[in-house]
Amino acid sequence: MVYLKWTASDLVTLELRELYTEVDDDGWVQRELGVDFDGYVTHQLVPTSARPGWFGIARLSNAMLGDQVSKAEFDSLWEAACQTDD
Repeated sequence: MVYLKWTASDLVTLELRELYTEVDDDGWVQRELGVDFDGYVTHQLVPTSARPGWFGIARLSNAMLGDQVSKAEFDSLWEAACQTDD
């Protein structure tokens, strides 16, 4: 898996401070979460059996697939978001 962090300078239409994506080796987004401008996780894409993600219509190219954040950082944000849903 590859872990990416996106900001408005990467995605012009992004209406969040940051978007984190977990991408498999084929370039498909498996999980994603968004952090708002106050630092709260406000968007969370939960895995499904189908190829999820709004990048799903086109795989990310191999040139884009380089870790920008650690798995531990991604999982920490993911777990924090899950706890606020309870």
